[in-house]
Amino acid sequence: MRAGRDLRLQVEQLAASLGGRVGIDAVLADLDRAAVVSDVPAAAASYGFRWDDDDGADAQWWPQGITTSADAGDTDEIRGRRVVVVAWYAKRLNGLTQGVRLSFVDITDESAPRYRHVLLVEPRRHWLTRRVSMRPVPVHAGGIVWYSSSMLVADTRGGVRTFEIDDICRVDGEGGWRGYRYVLPQRASYRAVNDRGFLPFKFSFVSLDRTGEEHQLIAGEYGREGSRPRLVRFRFDAAATALAMEDGAARPLEVILDQLPHMQGATAVAGTYYVSTSRGSRTPGSLWVRRPGEGARECRGVLAVGPEDLTYWPQRDQLWNCSEYPNHRFVYAMARGQLGPPS
Repeated sequence: MRAGRDLRLQVEQLAASLGGRVGIDAVLADLDRAAVVSDVPAAAASYGFRWDDDDGADAQWWPQGITTSADAGDTDEIRGRRVVVVAWYAKRLNGLTQGVRLSFVDITDESAPRYRHVLLVEPRRHWLTRRVSMRPVPVHAGGIVWYSSSMLVADTRGGVRTFEIDDICRVDGEGGWRGYRYVLPQRASYRAVNDRGFLPFKFSFVSLDRTGEEHQLIAGEYGREGSRPRLVRFRFDAAATALAMEDGAARPLEVILDQLPHMQGATAVAGTYYVSTSRGSRTPGSLWVRRPGEGARECRGVLAVGPEDLTYWPQRDQLWNCSEYPNHRFVYAMARGQLGPPS
């Protein structure tokens, strides 16, 4: 991937026009919705919650990517709170999309999770007036990673878009902007490129591996039966809190070929890969475990119906997943030890 367009100046001007940044602290102090702790219909779930009734039934917005405050740093807290973040994309209506939103869920008190949606936006400069405005970010957001102050969002055919949590702005006035009180503007991106003779890689989902000597980004492709989806690994430059670059490009450490069809998420823990796969709108999903030197082993039907992205919470030794279908939307943790022998 190559470093893409830098929007920093436009972010500065957009933030100034909105009255300045308020950051993650303002969002966590202004959570306006209550999630409901639930018995999740997933055999592997050890804890979970569902969204409020409106979000749980919404036919336009669909949950996809997941990350947590445990991805963000060496501890599992941000500002003293434990936070789960889920990305939703909006289905197109008359050719238009409302873009992507992030739900910041405070689970510090696991019995009473609360959350708020933050809309992702892209700064845009008018060609004539030179004024900076904003528009929704039109991606699928099948995976997200919270790394230090950055939020990396999968852009299926484009690569990865990056946002800075400190750039969150509050939109005052009745209704905010398109119904959102808080927006998070895009700062930059990594643009997907490929060498001649190689099929373009689709960034269907992403996750973070913090368990090795160096932090790595795991990315994967969704593919139907008969396709040959791939996984790739990129190295993070922890000091720069960004992907490691060489001559302006982030090059894969490894490309893993011939992966599973219907992959929705994947992550790695000490060399062992965990992959979620979907099985339609009525059948529980499967979680696959592939240890080094071994074939993939299926834990069949242990996920909820419609499983999506995966993330790992090391301090709890848990895998987290979210499910997407209306009236069947859950966010839940799974004890990794029950899914296979510990590493």
